[in-house]
Amino acid sequence: MRKIFFALLLITSISQAQYRLRYDKLFVEAGIGLAVPLSNISPEGGGNSLSMTHAQGSLRYMFSENVGLLGSLSYDQFTKKIERQTDQKLATLEICYNLGNVIELSRSTGGQFGLLVHAGGGIGQLSSEYDYSDLIGAVIIGAKPYIAINEKVSFFADLSYKAILEQNVYYNGLKTAHSSSNPLTSSQLGLTFGFIVALGQNRFHADSAY
Repeated sequence: MRKIFFALLLITSISQAQYRLRYDKLFVEAGIGLAVPLSNISPEGGGNSLSMTHAQGSLRYMFSENVGLLGSLSYDQFTKKIERQTDQKLATLEICYNLGNVIELSRSTGGQFGLLVHAGGGIGQLSSEYDYSDLIGAVIIGAKPYIAINEKVSFFADLSYKAILEQNVYYNGLKTAHSSSNPLTSSQLGLTFGFIVALGQNRFHADSAY
């Protein structure tokens, strides 16, 4: 009788573990926010109090509960404290790491809170109403705390630092005096608020399958 009991207990444990392994790995993320350039916005210099409109959409695929890839498209519009608006479009690819699992934040809060960190790079375009356009590169690092609303949807706030490379147009839309062999570099600090939605039919997803 005791052997039968332990056999049933083992089968139940294995079944539950296999069920837990079936979790959603694909996420869609969308948000809006603002950002502040941390460098000169014009040839004359200028403060770093410039704000802008920011929108971003992303797809994230988690290879495991901790590691995944994050692909994003973002649009920024610089309009404040400059004469003409400048638009920035970026396509980025980043490594995403579930730091909340490592520090057991998800486990200690029952999966309600979590923390993702991400880093990578991308390419894009900076253009202005002066008809100037420039191909730029970017290196990005950021942190994304989130709170679960239900089993599929979470609300996030993302704080990211962007280093802009190969920049030949200032944020006020004017061309820089730098040559193509010695381009301007700048940086931005962005804050995005939005939602994460897990795609799939499983009860759990990678962010909560701790």
